[in-house]
Amino acid sequence: MEKWKTRKSEKLIDNHWVKVRRDAVELPNGQSIDDFYAVTINDAAAIVALDDKGNIILKNEYRYCYDRNLIEVPAGTFEENETDGLAVAKRELLEETGYVSDSWTYLGATVESSAKLTNYMHIYFANHCRKVSGQHLDDTEELDVIVIPLAQAVEMVMKNEICCNSSAHGILQVARMLGV
Repeated sequence: MEKWKTRKSEKLIDNHWVKVRRDAVELPNGQSIDDFYAVTINDAAAIVALDDKGNIILKNEYRYCYDRNLIEVPAGTFEENETDGLAVAKRELLEETGYVSDSWTYLGATVESSAKLTNYMHIYFANHCRKVSGQHLDDTEELDVIVIPLAQAVEMVMKNEICCNSSAHGILQVARMLGV
């Protein structure tokens, strides 16, 4: 398929958390869109973490934009100038849950919202996790850790009780890998 042509681009917001751009674009069929918005947030790492009993370590966290609690895998954004997704994943798993692992597998990057967002969620599988400390949450975080069997988490995905794309994607991918 042919690419769209950018005729004009204007930065509307450009800070540490988000960048918003308004573009005027021309589609291959000749149509124009004068106010196409692109939103850039930092890439992030999500972790499908299992303990030695086959339990998955999840989090339950209030999400303001949806005005509700959501169950997700542990995850966090790359900080400025950070490029090592594994280091981000290890940091976030420890900070949010108090768990660590010596067995890591990169599962790939997902696209969260292909129409407007430009970031990737890098998914990692952390096996044989063990609890080594309490949580070390940021001042803006408040979350509960949930430890349940992986098969139960798969059922929660299928019932849309776990509805965040990257969490569902990672859970199903690991369940398939392990034959759950």
